[in-house]
Parts: sequence; C-alpha cells; structure tokens
Amino acid sequence: MAERLTKISKNIYPHNMIPNNFTYYRPANLAEAIEAYTMAEKDGLHPLYLAGGTEITTFCRQGTIKPGALIDIKRIPECLRLDEDGDEIVFGSALTLNEVAESGSYPLLSRAAGIVDHTVRNRLTLGGNIAGRLPYRETVLPFLLADSLVRLAGPGGERVVPLSDLFSKRLKLAPGELLVQLLIQKEAAVGPWYYRRDVTKTRLDYPLVMACFLSINGLIRMAVTGAYGFPLRAREAEAVLNDSAVRLTDKPARAIAAIPYSFSEDMRAGGPYRQMLLERSIAQALGELRGRE
Repeated sequence: MAERLTKISKNIYPHNMIPNNFTYYRPANLAEAIEAYTMAEKDGLHPLYLAGGTEITTFCRQGTIKPGALIDIKRIPECLRLDEDGDEIVFGSALTLNEVAESGSYPLLSRAAGIVDHTVRNRLTLGGNIAGRLPYRETVLPFLLADSLVRLAGPGGERVVPLSDLFSKRLKLAPGELLVQLLIQKEAAVGPWYYRRDVTKTRLDYPLVMACFLSINGLIRMAVTGAYGFPLRAREAEAVLNDSAVRLTDKPARAIAAIPYSFSEDMRAGGPYRQMLLERSIAQALGELRGRE
C-alpha cells in the first residue's frame, strides 16, 4: 500500500504554501499511485497527482482548488524515464524541464522547454506543463508535431494512445488517469525545425505567440500557443504551407486565414498584433526550413 501521511499541514509540506490540510501519498510505483488515488477518491478527498507542484501550489493559494489529497509521483521509475526504446524516445512525465532541455534527445523540445530560468526549470515538470491549467503548455507543441504517443495509467488499467486523440485545447484524461510517458519516433526528433517565441517584456514572460515548426519527409508541420488562448497543431495552416500552388509570399497570411479560431485579445496585446507576430514567425520558418532542405 502507498505510504500514507495523514493531514500534512502547510508548515510541514515541502512547498510550505498550501493553506489547507491534506493527505499526502508517496507511492513507489504505478500500482501504488493508482491505489492511492482510488482510496482518496473513495474518501471524498478530491485527489490530485503531484510532480513539481508549482502550479498546484499557486492555485491552492488562490483558492481555485482545494485538494484533500496529493499523490507524489516523483519516485515512480516509469515517470522518470528518459531513454530510447527501439525506434522510440521515451520521456517520463515527472522529468524536470531542465532534464528535458539538457538531454538534447529532441532538439525542438529542448528549445521549447527553455521557457523560464534554470532555477525554475528544476521545479517545473514535463507532465505538469502539458497537463496543467495554464493556457500556454508550451512543451506540448513539439509532441503534437511529432505525432507523439502517450502512456497512461489509471483505475481502468494502462493504455498507449496518440496524443492527438486526447489533446484538444487541453489534455483530456479519464478520472484518476495519470500521464506516465510521452513517446516519439526517433526520425521525428531529428527533422529540421524552427522555433520562435514573442513576449511583451523579457524572454521569461508568458508568450504572446510561440510557434514551432517541424519538417518531416519534406512537409512542414506547425503548432502554436499564446495566439489563440490554447495550444494547437494548426493542420489547416499546414495544408497551405505545403501547397506548391500558393506563392511563398502569400503563405503566411493564407495559412493564418485557414485556422478556424480568433486571436486572443487581452491587456498584453491585441489580436492584430498577435496576427502580425504569427505571420512573421511563419515567414521566417518558411525561409529557414527551405534553406535547410
């Protein structure tokens, strides 16, 4: 049975900033993690899986969430894995963004994971960034472009499914399901790529527009976050980018026009400004990737 420590207070819990008492589980394997979730859910504790904990801590302080149980997955071997398995590269969900960025296993992912300074990246985890509540979820973009698979575990057992089947604006998991790993083909990881991130202040700010491009078998794939309020793989835009009948100079505007969403409007930037940034990113990506190929 998972190690159970009851009613850990905010002064005892390592993050030291969660204002409500909660039950803390520290499972050593996936079976214990799922058992802990099932037990806590049965007790009405509204459990959450915990890795880095930065986002959970923030939302607890704001009163947005009040979990009665936290299940720490940082000791689970499968969630810490970073290696190759046949033709695939395996990324565990509890890896820190530093571990992901510094591995160099997937250069576009390494670039996308460098979203904050080195110290903060030691706390943020891959799974927390992808499955979290913040609208940006930058590290999901390279996985969407690479047609990643995801390994999940939950009360109903384990399964491996395409990320695209579960990710629509956010990651949609079944109740009690845990993101264990993300898997990509090695050949996708070495494809030509382009990355651009535009912010209002410094490179550590949330992105107004962040765009990733990956070329596989001569076809360009495109994914964006910040521009529309949620991450997406822009398949409609890809059709335009890879259409030889469309003039190169016309592709940025026409690719954006093909995306069926409106640009975000907020205090940080208006929609027209975000559109200009994305058009610039597309134009630069086309030039860069054409040059590499």
